[in-house]
Amino acid sequence: MTEIFYMIDSRKSARQRLKSATRNEYDKLIISANLTPTQAKILYLHFAQEFSICKIALKLNCCESYVRKKLAECYDKIAKL
Repeated sequence: MTEIFYMIDSRKSARQRLKSATRNEYDKLIISANLTPTQAKILYLHFAQEFSICKIALKLNCCESYVRKKLAECYDKIAKL
């Protein structure tokens, strides 16, 4: 049970880190987290372009659950840095 709360807290801190990052810091986070091109594109659309999850799914022609899963993976990788 505590692992779930830890994951939620780490994802929140990763989101805050991405929201407050400058463009250079954002690029360094993406490179150091070793994100896949798909993950990087979803993250860029979500934070830089401020697309909703629904809009990202429509743009990439995939389902919303896939986008949510990839965002969670991104947050987990960034939180580990």
